[in-house]
Amino acid sequence: MATTSPTPVLTDDHIDLLITAAADWRLLASPTTAAFAQSALERHVIVASSTEAGRMLRAENTASVRWLSDRGRNRLVDRAPTGAYTHTRVETIDPVEVIKAAHSAQAACKDSPTWSSSPTARLMAALITAATHRLPGYADAPWFWTRPQLRSGTSIGVALTHSTPPQLPGLTWVAPDQAREHWDEAPLVVIRCDAAAALPADLPARSGVFVLSFDGQEDANLVWEAVSGLNMPALALLWPSCQPWLQQQLRDPAPEFVEHRSRS
Repeated sequence: MATTSPTPVLTDDHIDLLITAAADWRLLASPTTAAFAQSALERHVIVASSTEAGRMLRAENTASVRWLSDRGRNRLVDRAPTGAYTHTRVETIDPVEVIKAAHSAQAACKDSPTWSSSPTARLMAALITAATHRLPGYADAPWFWTRPQLRSGTSIGVALTHSTPPQLPGLTWVAPDQAREHWDEAPLVVIRCDAAAALPADLPARSGVFVLSFDGQEDANLVWEAVSGLNMPALALLWPSCQPWLQQQLRDPAPEFVEHRSRS
């Protein structure tokens, strides 16, 4: 007869992590808060304190262990948790650890006769969803995925009308107010440092954007202001040392600069 089981007792630390995340992410709520919950992350709230929610999870875990013990799959005396659970907050919450801990809790409670319809089962599912939404890069990923397309237009440079930007094969210079008509299809967009602030403020973020400064003409603060003011990923290039690299990119742009997905 087997005396070990794949269903472990959840430790207080394990439960603390899950309940802290649930509380911080508003999956636990007072009756008033629950009544007005509207967001996708709040649809599966449990109306309970942190300690009460932890005890509910502990009860399901205990019921799962007892069910296995009754069928001879483990010894209840060796597996049953001892003492009442009292919540202690966890200071650092890592969404990946929460997802793994919630999966572990689901496995540890699945043999409870009441698990599938229990509030704590819904809480674990909601925790996994909430943690997934908080993973790095999740918010920026497309909701409807498509293969990337290549920008097929002509690369543009953006410069003030009175300036004399460098002339490069494959690069057409335009004024800041003309940039919008080329913005989506230009493989590369090279922006003179002093023209960045004159671009339309509502241009959407895109890849393949560069801020070009002249060695000895613009200081580092001006370049930084130009790059950060664009509110999108942009690389700073220093002329003329960047010329060979920029010419190569104009001839054969790297995929990360020219691939894009429709915003529709």
